[in-house]
Amino acid sequence: MVFYAISGLINGLTSTLLGFYVLTRDVRDRRYQTYALFCLSLSVWSYGYFFWQLSASPAEALFWIRLLMAGAIFVPVTNFHHIAEFLQSPPGKKRWLWVGYSLCLCFLVLDLTSPLFIQGLSSKLGFSYWPDPGLAFHVYLLFFFYCVVHFTYLLIREYHRSSGLRHNQLRYLIIALVIGYVGGATNFPLWYGVSLPPYGNILVAVYIVLFSYAVVRFRLMDINVFIKKSIIYGLQLLILLIPSYLLLMATQIVFFGHVSPTFSFLALVLFIFVGFFFPKIRFRTEEAFERVLFKKRYDYRATLLRSSREMISMVDLETVSRALVQTVVKALEVQKASLFLLDDADGTFKLKSSVGLGLDASKGQDISRDEPLVQTLVKRPEALIREELELLKGDLRGGKLARKMRQLQAEITLPLNSKDRLIGILNLGHREGKEMYSQEDVEVLSTLANQTAIAIENARLYENLKQSQSIIRRADRLSSLGMLTAGLAHEIRNPLVAIRTFTQLLPERYQDQEFRELFQSLAMKEVDRICGLVNDLLSFARPSTPNVFAQDVNEIVGNIARILQSQAKEKDVKIGLHMAAKLPKIFIDKEQIKQVCMNLILNAIQSIENGGSVEIGTHLYGENGSARFVQIEVRDMGIGIPEKDIENIFNPFFTTKKDGSGLGLSISHQIIKEHGGYMVVESQVGKGTSFFIRLPVSYLPPKVTRPSPQVINEEDPGRR
Repeated sequence: MVFYAISGLINGLTSTLLGFYVLTRDVRDRRYQTYALFCLSLSVWSYGYFFWQLSASPAEALFWIRLLMAGAIFVPVTNFHHIAEFLQSPPGKKRWLWVGYSLCLCFLVLDLTSPLFIQGLSSKLGFSYWPDPGLAFHVYLLFFFYCVVHFTYLLIREYHRSSGLRHNQLRYLIIALVIGYVGGATNFPLWYGVSLPPYGNILVAVYIVLFSYAVVRFRLMDINVFIKKSIIYGLQLLILLIPSYLLLMATQIVFFGHVSPTFSFLALVLFIFVGFFFPKIRFRTEEAFERVLFKKRYDYRATLLRSSREMISMVDLETVSRALVQTVVKALEVQKASLFLLDDADGTFKLKSSVGLGLDASKGQDISRDEPLVQTLVKRPEALIREELELLKGDLRGGKLARKMRQLQAEITLPLNSKDRLIGILNLGHREGKEMYSQEDVEVLSTLANQTAIAIENARLYENLKQSQSIIRRADRLSSLGMLTAGLAHEIRNPLVAIRTFTQLLPERYQDQEFRELFQSLAMKEVDRICGLVNDLLSFARPSTPNVFAQDVNEIVGNIARILQSQAKEKDVKIGLHMAAKLPKIFIDKEQIKQVCMNLILNAIQSIENGGSVEIGTHLYGENGSARFVQIEVRDMGIGIPEKDIENIFNPFFTTKKDGSGLGLSISHQIIKEHGGYMVVESQVGKGTSFFIRLPVSYLPPKVTRPSPQVINEEDPGRR
């Protein structure tokens, strides 16, 4: 009978674990709720079966039989309920479920309170206490088989209608159900005196295994991760539990002369409980003990690990370097520390940050990549401890390393590696009280060094991106200047011709006072005009560091429009200005906004083929009743942008011009984003395009006189 007891236990444990996890995965999902209910019924039947086989008296056996039948009564209806939810409400589901659950409640009452369900017990085929069926049991048996046939029919019908993933899900579900119910049904013949042992009972576990396979292979109910982990974890538990359980039973025989089934079962449950929960509580209890017994050590370790995560988000190399050194010094109470970083230009490691080192110690401390210290850290990227190196007497290389570390005032040296490349060296001196570094300290510091290496590489990459962005912006400005050269030359030549003409006539008509006054007035106006054009051109071309101040947008737009008048005249384009009065000044970088306006107005002029106009306006723009923006609007009567291209115009290097770089709009869009604003474009092919620049009135950078932040974003736009 041990085989049947073990099969019941296996069925119970597997159905309990699976049902519990499914329910906790999403307690509000009806599929998970009904499946957990089915697993509960299966578990009650299985555990009752297990204890029934271990019963020592008729009364005990009858108790467990009634309990297992309480679970078995609800197995078919809860299974149908789950399948109905899985199939998404087959016809008559609600009505059938009301009838099914009502019948089950009736069977349950009869099972627990009267002999109409279980009439008595008798010995059959080696079983000392096998139940005899009552009148109600026959009705239940008909109900059981009707349920199984009914929902199997529904599954088969849906299987033939389905395809793809659902087709495979249903196939394995049907196979699993048939195997499970055929195996479970082998318990019924003995109720009617047919000498067929219930060997198929173990097939219920096969059903659970097949169901699990369907979950893993075909994502049934989205719990495949749990099944994979459970299988691996279950195998590990079995490897540990089976020898322990056998040893426990052997011990009982040696000391007591017999095996107690109840004690053995409770011990097995305890083993499983300990094996399942010990890994989960181990780290929490370890952390709790460290907090109480070794609070100082726990605090510094938590500080270092937290700092390592924070440094990943830093993008400034100076900030990362300073944060690393100061964090280690504060957490470990180190007296002296230094950080050397690789300079790719000359291949040496230069001092980047230090604490506790005198001026003399920080001068001339560059470390060549040919030195033994660097070579050792490259070959063996592990922490070096000076005290250990000094103990290696007779080791010349160890002696050189120890001398170099003493020169750097370092008790421990840690490598900073990124992508198998040494990019930095962290040196730490004595701890307060000259406490030695433990192995745990070294492990935590090594983790911190690895995280810092990633942060340093990120910071360097960010700096390179900022430099590249600056170069691209400058190139775009020069490209725009090239377009202006011819027009500006023409604008400057016209007043120079007038001045030259008056200068040539002046000697002949010097005595003519009216001529002299007219000449003087006209010459001054023309000279002022030339100076204004040249100054505007120089201010646009001159590279400058970004500075954010309160600026008048009307003044910026007006100056750019004046510079581009000559370019517009060449294409027979009129520029109309519509400036709103009393616009508030906003905090912007004047030169960057000039560049944006230059790009947009030039694009507008170049998009017009046979004459037309470009309308430029400024006004206040409200959004959602609260946000206020200063809006710059550039409207043209050009060829327009096809709808398929509008979503790409802000992508870098996208252009529809033959000689376009595809960077103008990309850079412009990014500049506006850095000012806290955004750009909107509207266009119709053949009618023209409108660009709207919206800069927030409320935008205020952290430090007004400092450069505005330049954030590289993957959504950078491009010039059309």
